[in-house]
Amino acid sequence: MASHGEGHVAGYTPARTNEGWGAAIFICLLTAALALSAYVIHVKTYEDFTDPRSRDLSRPAAVHEAPAASAATAPAVQH
Repeated sequence: MASHGEGHVAGYTPARTNEGWGAAIFICLLTAALALSAYVIHVKTYEDFTDPRSRDLSRPAAVHEAPAASAATAPAVQH
């Protein structure tokens, strides 16, 4: 009859807890880079809808961006 302990060597097997730090640092740096790029794109392209300089998308650009004639520069109409 064979005993259950044959072939087994008793000993301490240390845990491999220091693996994966490279991948974790890469993911953290990638996350920071993506967040920074999203912020930069947002700052450069966002237009507040209450900003009077923003375009009115309900009208054509040519009509909206044409300078308005003031009364001082408009020629007088004679009737």
